Amino acid sequence: MSRDPARDSAHAFWSTQPVLQTEGEMQSVIFAGPMDAPKTVDDIPTEPHPIASTFEWWTPNLESDEDITAIYELLRDNYVEDDDSMFRFNYTKEFLQWALRPPGYIRDWHVAVRRRKDKMLLAFIAGIPMTLHMGTPKAIQEKAREEGKGEEAAKYDGPRRICEINFLCIHKQLREKRLAPILIQEVTRRVNRTGVWQAVYTAGVALPTPYTSGRYFHRSFNQEKLVDVRFSSIPQAFKRFQNPMAMLKRYYQLPDTPRSSGLREMTRDDVPAVQKILSNYLAKFDVRPEFDKAEIEHYLLPREHVVFSYVVENDGKVTDFFSFFRIPSTVIGNEKYSTLEVAYIHYYAATSMPLQQLILDLLITAHSRGIDVCNAVDILDSRTFFEEMKFGPGDGYLRYYFYNWAYPQIDSSQVALVML
Repeated sequence: MSRDPARDSAHAFWSTQPVLQTEGEMQSVIFAGPMDAPKTVDDIPTEPHPIASTFEWWTPNLESDEDITAIYELLRDNYVEDDDSMFRFNYTKEFLQWALRPPGYIRDWHVAVRRRKDKMLLAFIAGIPMTLHMGTPKAIQEKAREEGKGEEAAKYDGPRRICEINFLCIHKQLREKRLAPILIQEVTRRVNRTGVWQAVYTAGVALPTPYTSGRYFHRSFNQEKLVDVRFSSIPQAFKRFQNPMAMLKRYYQLPDTPRSSGLREMTRDDVPAVQKILSNYLAKFDVRPEFDKAEIEHYLLPREHVVFSYVVENDGKVTDFFSFFRIPSTVIGNEKYSTLEVAYIHYYAATSMPLQQLILDLLITAHSRGIDVCNAVDILDSRTFFEEMKFGPGDGYLRYYFYNWAYPQIDSSQVALVML
């Protein structure tokens, strides 16, 4: 079997990092906790990581339209594609401003590399501050208490201010220049300089070593378009009909209007109620974010063409809510369609109705917004509604990783972190 130089070089980098290296090593982890020896900010270099003389470090200003446009264009042309190179994420500028500028964001955590001679943007990585509960899983803590080790198991049980890493993108012409490890080292240095020592990130590829892996599921709306662009195909069971597409459309048909009384768009006045409902719901999961009022406003209040959030209010009380966000995908090489409109299920919580009913309203709402397909990962309680809501399993997986944090492997249903 021939060796893959890119894989070898990636392993050479990750083998030097504070991450669990193998499945066996992860299986030996009992309690959650840091991997590196304790450090202080004074231990971290003040100067940027060395880089080739033809390149330069750049910290974009995301309040500048020119800077956000440069990042948008880099991602549009070079970011994640599917294995068959038929679709590529096309994050809008409005989406990037939403994702990269939460309350308390740190501009220095947005790290870019430009070509020195003409300032062309060549690479980007983003660090985003967040608060995450990532203590030892509850089932392990319960067993540890029975064995008299409860204090040790619960040592890191509280919320922790960490960094979420996202949008790592290298220009296609520079994929062999080993820029990714340099970007990761530089953003790590900058994050450490602020006294933050842990990070969470996701990837479709297998790296050392995910603490969980979730599968993508898809709920189609616009079947004709999805088949035309080869996002999906007509299932074998439908091909026996005289008009397979008509039968497929009938199978996936949704009601014209939501079923829940009192459903309306979320407003700023709903923030306290939504914060309480979501916090109570997330408390049962092992890995879960914690949002303050400003973060609820930022991440959940509706933004045109970006994020859509609805609450259910009856008798003056908000009891349920759901949210989804929109990420168009560029359709590569199709003469008829250039864009696929894709919604991703964000956060939700149901207290007055079955979750399936709430998600049905989400699907009806997304469909009414011109969405072609709705995607979700099997985290949170999504497995409880996939079958009834006619989601089908996709080919993709989303692997969750921690940096400088040993964590036992858990099922994806114990994860409540939605990554943008």
